[in-house]
Amino acid sequence: MPWARFDDRFPSHRKVRLLSDAAFRLYVSAICWSAENLTDGVITTRELRLVSDVKSARKRAEELVESGLWEVVPETGWRIHDYHEYQPTTAQVQADRKAKTARQQRWREKKKGTEAPPDPPPNTPDVDASTDPSRDAPGDAAPRARVPGPARPDPNPPMGGEGVCAPTGSTGRGHETAHTPVPPNFQPSNDSTAWADREGHTQRLGGPDGLARVTAAFTDWHTAKGTRAADPDALWRKWVRDQRAPLPSQEPPLPAGADVVPLRDRRQQATNDLFGRAMQRAQTRMQQES
Repeated sequence: MPWARFDDRFPSHRKVRLLSDAAFRLYVSAICWSAENLTDGVITTRELRLVSDVKSARKRAEELVESGLWEVVPETGWRIHDYHEYQPTTAQVQADRKAKTARQQRWREKKKGTEAPPDPPPNTPDVDASTDPSRDAPGDAAPRARVPGPARPDPNPPMGGEGVCAPTGSTGRGHETAHTPVPPNFQPSNDSTAWADREGHTQRLGGPDGLARVTAAFTDWHTAKGTRAADPDALWRKWVRDQRAPLPSQEPPLPAGADVVPLRDRRQQATNDLFGRAMQRAQTRMQQES
């Protein structure tokens, strides 16, 4: 099946921008119709109603003629102006289909191991007929990438260690031995901590204690997920770079000389204070009303 081509500046062309919505739809539909039916850009009067279901199709055709996008063909209908500037001719499409059939036959014969038809000219690939070439004879095929599947594995898989981490139990696209679980007692290497100091991350995250809290959060997170990493230190450095603010400690700092009160007792004291102030306001209001 041929492809209909449209320039990326097609919608902004001055002739197209001035069209009504119905005329625009008829124009685009006519290009697709001609590409599908190999009419070389000719729209007959009889087939106009089949091209698009716009209302007043003849009136819209006259609008396209007035805009210079269509040309009148006497006793036939219309022709799309400069159609072959972007779209292949019928002869080109038919020649391409014949070439594809020949490629299919050569491919099948080679798969069977029997004598194949004469080889094509140089630089003409033999491929499975289910896959179109990225650019065929008239150049009307859209580029298509062959996606590996269970029956068609990737012939050139990347080697292990390509990524930083991979999910548990997955070999990824490399070798499983290239990834090991992040240990629950992970500690960054001296080079990594020196990097954090040098890049200013240690100071940004609240000093060595803040960096230690970030490391603990990193370890807890990836241990729970079962992350497998080719280089845990590289994964840790990325975690440190992504950390935007220091992680709070378990207890907020107390003023100098303040008594250390358990957090649970401080919360209870705050609740009691709120209740006491509410009772005091209620008592004052009752006294004013009496």
